[in-house]
Amino acid sequence: MNSISALEALRAEVSELAAEHAPRLFALCWLDAAADDGGILGWGLAVHEGHVIACGGSGGRILGRCSSADQARRLFGRSRSVEVVWLD
Repeated sequence: MNSISALEALRAEVSELAAEHAPRLFALCWLDAAADDGGILGWGLAVHEGHVIACGGSGGRILGRCSSADQARRLFGRSRSVEVVWLD
């Protein structure tokens, strides 16, 4: 195998690895069934298992790091019903 084809094979391998481990984007949405209403409270990015970055929807205030999307849901849902909506 020449150096060009070896480089192409390596590029294909890292491309596949990056796609396999790409971060997952999600929204943290509030729901009010009684009022038939809902909206977006914030956004999250699951970087890899056990690491989530979450921020508020209005103003983009950083909330911080969480161990999971469910932990971010609980944090945002202290005063209302909140669901995680995965965007992939």
